[in-house]
Amino acid sequence: MAVGTMAAPALTRRMKQTTAITGGLVGSALGSLLLVGVDGASALPPVMIGITVLALGTGPLFALGTGLVVGSVPPERAGSAASMSETGNYFGGSLGFALLGVVAAVVYRSRMDGTSDSLAGAVAASQHLPAGQGAELLHTAREAFTASLHVTGVLAAVIFAGLAVLILTMRPATRTTPAALPDYEATRS
Repeated sequence: MAVGTMAAPALTRRMKQTTAITGGLVGSALGSLLLVGVDGASALPPVMIGITVLALGTGPLFALGTGLVVGSVPPERAGSAASMSETGNYFGGSLGFALLGVVAAVVYRSRMDGTSDSLAGAVAASQHLPAGQGAELLHTAREAFTASLHVTGVLAAVIFAGLAVLILTMRPATRTTPAALPDYEATRS
């Protein structure tokens, strides 16, 4: 994410800010989709690549989004706008992680039929079972975990793609100048 954030200003020299943000969100959607193809013993490299691409794509949103928000308000309101933007960033990120985490847990637990609440719990429980039962529990837990990763990958891709479409279709806010506002004293009479 740090690399994407630091690269964002260079992107804006070649394209509009909204285009850079949209491109980053599309990249995040593609990174999320890479998680859908993960399976088996060789899953670690695709997971790492998918998460890296996802995080890299969010960089322009965080780096440029606040600038767009602050640039759309009068200078005397810039501090308030920046604080609201940062609060929205943290709240939205936390809410997104929580949503995806809940979905992953629900999918995992539904696939485990109540035999395990987490992959770590299944690994610990398998060590206290006879070899055949322990191996079967681990196999089922790994499949359930992989299924939950696939579902969250698809959900994240849909969210990122939806945000990209939203950014492209929304008109940017324009700064309201004091001359464009009605005179308060004149409207009181």
